[in-house]
Amino acid sequence: MEAIAESGSTQQQLAAYAQDLRAVYAEERAKAVQLEQALVDLQASYLATARGFAAAAEAKDFYTAGHLRRVTGLGLLLLETLDPSKLADQKFRYGFLLHDIGKLGVPDAILGKAGPLTDDEWVIMRRHPETGATILRDIPFLAGAAEIVAAHHESWDGSGYPHGLAGLDIPYGARLFSVVDAFDAMTTDRVYRPALSFEEAARRLREGAGTQWWPAAIDAFLSHTRARIYQAAESESK
Repeated sequence: MEAIAESGSTQQQLAAYAQDLRAVYAEERAKAVQLEQALVDLQASYLATARGFAAAAEAKDFYTAGHLRRVTGLGLLLLETLDPSKLADQKFRYGFLLHDIGKLGVPDAILGKAGPLTDDEWVIMRRHPETGATILRDIPFLAGAAEIVAAHHESWDGSGYPHGLAGLDIPYGARLFSVVDAFDAMTTDRVYRPALSFEEAARRLREGAGTQWWPAAIDAFLSHTRARIYQAAESESK
C-alpha cells in the first residue's frame, strides 16, 4: 500500500511539475511573440524614417522623383540574384534608398540647372556622396548604409569619385548598386535628354562592364527579363 501511495504522490508531483512547465512555456511564448512584434514594429519605424529622409531628398531635386524607390527595388532584385543571403541585412535597402541624401547639401541652382555644370559646380556636386555618408554615420540604424552612400559613384576601373576606388575595393553594396542607379537614370526623362529605350540602356551597360561597372553585376542584372526588371522597379512604391 505504501508503494502505491508513494507512486500516486509521485504522479501528482509530476503532473504538477508538467503543469508548471506548460505555464512557464506559455508565459515565455507570449513574451517571445511580444518581442517579435516589437522588432517588427521597430523595423517598420526605421523604414518609415528612411523613407522620410528619401522624400526630403526627392523634394529638393525634382528629377529624382520616384527614382529613389525604383532603384531600391532594382537594387534588391540584383542583390537577391547575386547573394540572397545578404537580403536580411537592412543596410542594403537603406543604402539604396538614401544614396542621394547628400544632395540636401547641394545648392538648388546646381541641382536644377538645365545646362552643363561648370567645373566649380561639379566640384560641389561630387561632394554629395560623402555629405550623405556623414549624415548617416551618426544614426545607429543607418550607419551601415553609409558605406554604400559614400561609394555609389565609384567606378570599377577607378575613374569614379569621391575616392577613386576600383574593383573589389568598392564596397559590395555600392558596386552592385551603381548598375541599377545608372539603368534608372538612362531610362528616365532628363532635362538634357529624353529617356533611352530598355534595349539601348542594356547595350550601354554591357559596353561599360569592366570599366564603369562590375561585370558580374551587369550579367546578373541583364539575366532578368524586361518585365521582371520593371516589376522590381515598382515593388518599393507600394
